[in-house]
Formats: sequence, C-alpha cells, structure tokens
Amino acid sequence: MINLIEKQIVLLDRSVQVSVCRTECGIQVLIAGGDRSHIGAVSIVDEKSNLISHVFEGHKDYVISDRWAVKLYERFLVPVVVSAGIHYDEITPDGIKTVIEEMEKLLEEVMAYE
Repeated sequence: MINLIEKQIVLLDRSVQVSVCRTECGIQVLIAGGDRSHIGAVSIVDEKSNLISHVFEGHKDYVISDRWAVKLYERFLVPVVVSAGIHYDEITPDGIKTVIEEMEKLLEEVMAYE
C-alpha cells in the first residue's frame, strides 16, 4: 500500500509544494519551491533512528529537512527520507523565520494523517 499526500502553500508570495509518499515501511518527502525549486539537502532517519544529512554546498535547507525527517520518524517509527529545496531571492531574516514557522505548521498537519 502506498499513500500519497500532496500539499501546496503560498509562502512569501511564492508556491511551495510538499509531496509525502508513505509505504508500509517508510516515508519519502519532497519539499520544494519559492523562487527556485531545487534539492539543497537530503535528510535520512534510518530504522535505528540515526539521522544522516547531505547538504549541498551553499544551502541551508537541512534546517527543514532534518526537522521533518526526525519528527516523521518519531511519529511513524519507519525510515524517512526528506529532500528539501526552497529558495527565495534576497530573503530577509524575517522571511527565513516565516518560512521555517510555516513549514513547521505544515509538518504538524502532515503528521496528523493516519
């Protein structure tokens, strides 16, 4: 059985899309959007709850991907892979804070799904 959850929100006047694919034994998530969708970081929580992250040079998307991977693992107790890439041209510190806060709300929404 595979369940697919897709969400799209508007953050700082740009679209951010989240795709969550749940199988019986794992979860895969893609988070991308802003001015330029990309993969900036990949975070994995394995079956023993170890967090492994790969951050591409110059990116800080691990702030979101690490959080999502850990929280989804804690909620569902299966391996989790999260790829994240949200980019905004000339984003301010307040803008970054807004993105992180809104992504946290979206994470809570995704974790509520059975």
